[in-house]
Amino acid sequence: MLGGMIEFFLLQASIPLYLSLIITFFSVSIIASFIYRVFIANAKNSSDLSLIIMTVGIAMILRGSVGVLIDKNAHPVKDFLNFPSVSMFGVSFASQYIIVIAATTILIVSLYFYFSKTFSGKIMQAVAANPLAATLFGVDTKKVKLFSFAISGFVGAMAGAIIVPISFAQYDSGLMFGLKGFAASVVGGFGNNTGALIGGLCIGIAESLSAGYVSSVYKDAVAFVIMIIILFIRPHGIFSSKDIERV
Repeated sequence: MLGGMIEFFLLQASIPLYLSLIITFFSVSIIASFIYRVFIANAKNSSDLSLIIMTVGIAMILRGSVGVLIDKNAHPVKDFLNFPSVSMFGVSFASQYIIVIAATTILIVSLYFYFSKTFSGKIMQAVAANPLAATLFGVDTKKVKLFSFAISGFVGAMAGAIIVPISFAQYDSGLMFGLKGFAASVVGGFGNNTGALIGGLCIGIAESLSAGYVSSVYKDAVAFVIMIIILFIRPHGIFSSKDIERV
């Protein structure tokens, strides 16, 4: 939501697209880092559930603040490319989808190489798996967590900025995308990056098919129907695996 709204107002101020995107990405990354430093890092001895509730509350505050301080209108943003639509195999779609697919592919590949090929990426995975063990090996877990929030803010801003030409910039636009992202993680399996990717693709394709063959009214419900079915059939997700712990 912040990525879309910040980008909209920067473009309204006649700032070039590429510069507005850079400012947007790093601005939201800084905001995410601030949230960690002020709220999450100072919540000592908190359970995972309490931290989740805290971040949900922070999201509600951000959403309400934008709605009150700015407005609650849906703001249109022009497509990034000069041509409005593309036709392929007899199907026409907005040119912005090319940007979404390209940016998503670049992001997936970059994160894959970062987490699997770089030392800092492996440290981040170690901290996520066992913070105490990482601390005993001399890792500053607070810095790693701060960096993870910064990356999350950057990724979230990128998603919001490239999707607003399709879905408009609005104060509450992040809510439904967040819920669908959660559904994709549940379907694919928590902690499994490949599973989250496949889960998101399955939900996206199912939504498009339901909108085309049934009705667009029920499109948003498809993600949650799929999630409920998967929870009944395979509670840990499609690509989940048993955790192996070395004692």
